[in-house]
Amino acid sequence: MSLKKLIKISRREFLKKAKTIFAGVAVFASGKDTIIKNFFVNRLPQGDKVKIKSYRNLGNTGFKVSDISFGAAHITDGAVVRYAVDCGVNYIDTAPIYGQSERLIGEVLKEKRKEVFIATKFNQRAWRAKNSEELKKNFKESLERSLKNLRTDYVDALLIHSASESRMKSEEMHEVFEKAKKEGKVKYSGASFHSSGMGNIVKQFFNYDSMKILTPAYNYLNNKDVNEDIKSLSEKGKAIVAMKVRMGAYLERLPGWDKQPLGEDFESLSLNQKRSRMIRFVDDSNNKFTMDFNRSTFKWVLSNPHVSTLIPSFRTFYDVDTFLPASGEKFGYRDKENLDNYIALVWNQYCRIGCDLCHSYCPKSVPVNDILRFQMYYENYGDRRMAVNEYSDLPKNKLGDNCSDCDAPCQKYCPYGIAIKERLIQSHKTLSLNC
Repeated sequence: MSLKKLIKISRREFLKKAKTIFAGVAVFASGKDTIIKNFFVNRLPQGDKVKIKSYRNLGNTGFKVSDISFGAAHITDGAVVRYAVDCGVNYIDTAPIYGQSERLIGEVLKEKRKEVFIATKFNQRAWRAKNSEELKKNFKESLERSLKNLRTDYVDALLIHSASESRMKSEEMHEVFEKAKKEGKVKYSGASFHSSGMGNIVKQFFNYDSMKILTPAYNYLNNKDVNEDIKSLSEKGKAIVAMKVRMGAYLERLPGWDKQPLGEDFESLSLNQKRSRMIRFVDDSNNKFTMDFNRSTFKWVLSNPHVSTLIPSFRTFYDVDTFLPASGEKFGYRDKENLDNYIALVWNQYCRIGCDLCHSYCPKSVPVNDILRFQMYYENYGDRRMAVNEYSDLPKNKLGDNCSDCDAPCQKYCPYGIAIKERLIQSHKTLSLNC
């Protein structure tokens, strides 16, 4: 159509044509969700599904939660989320820092929103504020962005990400949460944390009735440090959602475990001897270890009646099919053997989350525990994006390259014999992308 003819179109004709165009746009928009839903649903595995067999009280919220729930930190395929929910998983843990996690969850769970409990977190970068008003503004924007990404008008829980005692006491954060709760945008608050000092976090929890969800690192190696705190919280109606249960997930990058015999004398060997033999076996064998380490870790965590659920990181349909059979299962002798053997393998590799024993001996206050956790995300979890992003948020004087000219007094105080200096320098090369 020429410009002259376009100019000569009457107002009535213009409105008629515009109405047709906008009607087409509306049809496309209304069909977008259906297109997205069909795209994911049509890709779901067919046939019999593995099912969640046990549900527990999520503290005193009144919600019955699947004992194995969905950690969405490293998810890249929304269909996996939908598949897990179809298998009975009904608690999903996400956060703004987890890449496309919130958006993927929102795309596939819109029609199942009322069936699942969604916990997200304040964006960690929201804490970077010059004053109180800016801090509150950051918190509000973080929540609104999460609601938009999740395609929902409310979240069941809004957590403080990587909580500390000072963050727990933030008046700005509590003010924003209480306002959002009154507006129906949030039901409960809570916190996740990786650092030591759970006792201080617990004390703050008891000060706020709306704080219901605590997500601590809890596994076979660190249980002695947190068992009593978990018990006291549970008895007060708080929900314990365990994370980092797989103790570094080192088997994700090793050839695997195998039922191949490690020798009749294996159980009588010392810890160091076991470690040497297992490492040699892993290096020399083309066979995969097939001992069900993941399920053993899950069953151990769930053997604690004060734990409501656990949130391992799911990435694939295979994870759903292999993780969920541990639901409702009892922890037994064979499981303990699996975990003891794993510990023998990774004893001086795995930096215990929340340990921090070496930190006070570091002359430069480099956050050893955090950096090695980021490296774990990079190497073991395969989430390079999140690992690099987390590392880039550290101040320059806290990065691993600050250890190059240090005699590493911290290593003398690591009870696990971790080569801290070497690991931190290597982590810097990896996480800074050699920049």
